[in-house]
Amino acid sequence: MHALIIGGSGRTGKLVIEQLLQRGHGVTALVRDPAVMKGLDGINIVKGSPTQISEVRQAFQDHIPDVVIVTLNAPRASDSPFAAPISPPRLMADSNANVVTAMKEFGVQKVVIMQAFGVGASWPNMSCLLRGLMSASNMSYQYEDHNVVDKEVRASGVTYVMVRPSRLVESDVTAVREWPNNGKGVPLMASTSRKSVACFLVDAVEESRWDNTAPVITN
Repeated sequence: MHALIIGGSGRTGKLVIEQLLQRGHGVTALVRDPAVMKGLDGINIVKGSPTQISEVRQAFQDHIPDVVIVTLNAPRASDSPFAAPISPPRLMADSNANVVTAMKEFGVQKVVIMQAFGVGASWPNMSCLLRGLMSASNMSYQYEDHNVVDKEVRASGVTYVMVRPSRLVESDVTAVREWPNNGKGVPLMASTSRKSVACFLVDAVEESRWDNTAPVITN
């Protein structure tokens, strides 16, 4: 299987690439700055931005993928999750729209997208404390963008998996718990390691049991 990854230069994206290679899959990565991919050998790197449809098409043309994985995240002014965004308000929505357009043009059926717990139908299942925090902080912009992705990808007709981990942490833990009913019952301080998210995203590529769902996961 060959996967095109959008957002492969990020912390989770690089772990996804490692998982894909370990499992014997081919990888194409569309990245703005190929220099940040040093050390990731054995992949096809295409320079470009997912916000430009012509550059997304080029990534498909270089090697038509069997599946697309999107681990894109909106850049912020600092590493703080509450820092002000420094990207357009529809960065993720426009990027995913371009991906879907190219998928239809090249006959690619499936996209796996990393989102966050609290997006879409999982919002009511976040604690009221977290909902208040997200609504009143700069995180609201990212949630709005993710929510547009949720609506537009569902309406597009492609096969999707929108994975919604709780708070991301750096850890070697790989065991994942799935929460039914859009994350009902997820604890306030639940977290998910980036490594386990990467493993789950690749599992969703290889298997069909999550197709057209939005699983909420934690460790």
